[in-house]
Amino acid sequence: MKLSLLINIFRTVLTILLSSVAWAADRIEMTDGSVVLGKLLSANGGKFKVETAFAGTIEIAQEKIRSFTTDEAVNVALNTGSTVLGKVESAEGGIKVVAGHGQMSAATGKVAAVWRQGGESPEMRQLRETAAKKVRHWAYEASVAIAGRSGVSEKFGANLGFKATLARAQDKLIFALAAQKAEDNGVNTADRQFASVDYSFFYSPDNGWYTRSSLEKDKIKALDFRSTTSFGFGRKLRKTAGQDLEFRLGASYLYETYSNNTSFDSPGLDVTFLHSLQFTKTKLTNVLTYTPAFKDFTNYRLHHESSLELPLGASRWKLKLGAANDYLSQPPTGTERLDTTYFTSLLLNWQ
Repeated sequence: MKLSLLINIFRTVLTILLSSVAWAADRIEMTDGSVVLGKLLSANGGKFKVETAFAGTIEIAQEKIRSFTTDEAVNVALNTGSTVLGKVESAEGGIKVVAGHGQMSAATGKVAAVWRQGGESPEMRQLRETAAKKVRHWAYEASVAIAGRSGVSEKFGANLGFKATLARAQDKLIFALAAQKAEDNGVNTADRQFASVDYSFFYSPDNGWYTRSSLEKDKIKALDFRSTTSFGFGRKLRKTAGQDLEFRLGASYLYETYSNNTSFDSPGLDVTFLHSLQFTKTKLTNVLTYTPAFKDFTNYRLHHESSLELPLGASRWKLKLGAANDYLSQPPTGTERLDTTYFTSLLLNWQ
């Protein structure tokens, strides 16, 4: 009987001890009198991150906190620049950090940052993120679109493309190649090759410069060769996490020859808008370019392209839908001024 009683007492004591360990947590006292129990993960920029059992990780505005305590030593940095590793206790008018060599008291509003032992301080995190932004990374993209038909009529069409991008926060280098070939009952309906290189450098968050060059050949347009080189200044009209709008203004030089033995060359103006809009899973891209010649401003080219990229599951494959318009104010004889192309391509992205 006595043994049974001792066992019951032992079980009760053990349950109480385990319960106290399980419920041991940091304590956040709010200005409205409420209390939040959980694990204080960090505090920085006026936000306290707390991991709770009832709502996961939450953020609490620092001005709504009267005081807080921790069940183990944490790093506490004050606005004065001092940092102490110790256990945080509640004190009159704020908090008290108890360390092995003494203690430090401060108002809760004077706390600049809090981070766990072994974690990154805000200064180290900022240095790491800054260093990461300076590292360039190559990204590659290949596109393919093939269509055909045989029997009643013979049709074939293929669009191939490749793009390599070397980018960081400050600058970007893009190489692009494209080829189009199509036949309809033995008649060529598309025969184009294109190559370009584009480099941009931003010396401030909003302002920078760019240079680009392209080579093109298109038998359907009677274009034997076209070379375009541009240089100028760029400005970010809008730059957010999901949207990028860049305006470019510069000078260009155009040289082109046609199959009817005519040619044209002239310096000119380069006006470009580059826009991208990133949704949760899709991306919309728009390009608009206006390039008039200085020899004759009525001789100009207007290029527009809009495309939408849709992910295919969680893989690196995407589906690209879009349309492109090329308008030549003075096209060669037998060629239309406006050329519109609709495309659907399969994209593969990798790094």
